[in-house]
Amino acid sequence: MLNIKGETKDDVNSRKNLVEMGLCLELEPQAYGKRTYLSPACHTLSKVEKKSFCACLCEMKVPQGYSSNIKSLVSMEDLKLVGLKSHD
Repeated sequence: MLNIKGETKDDVNSRKNLVEMGLCLELEPQAYGKRTYLSPACHTLSKVEKKSFCACLCEMKVPQGYSSNIKSLVSMEDLKLVGLKSHD
């Protein structure tokens, strides 16, 4: 969703597999010379949407003991979640 490089499993091979199976043909990798372009998937957020999402998480308040302090896990500079565990 946040399309963090190195964290996403969405790569050229997975896109080619989708096309071979006849799924999501609009996500087919486009080759331009030596470079391959991957069009953004429908679930990928734009930069403005990422800022809005991270700002919403920074302002979120939950009851004590319900979850960790989510504010400390959001990086507004990098627009990503840092150190988030599965139970958070």
